[in-house]
Amino acid sequence: MNKILLAALAGIGIGLLIAPDKGSNTRKRLSGKFNDLKDQAQDSIDDLADNAKHAINSARRKAKSAFN
Repeated sequence: MNKILLAALAGIGIGLLIAPDKGSNTRKRLSGKFNDLKDQAQDSIDDLADNAKHAINSARRKAKSAFN
């Protein structure tokens, strides 16, 4: 996850150096990119939480069947 974030930030920085634009356009693009990254991070967190819930529920079912 950290590698993805670092790569994205590096890409944004290189993009700014190679193709400078008006400040307002650059801010809009950066805002959009950061929002995309935020959404991707939230999706990853949601997926991780769902996987953890499934693993816990599975372990509970196995524990209950082992004691019955």
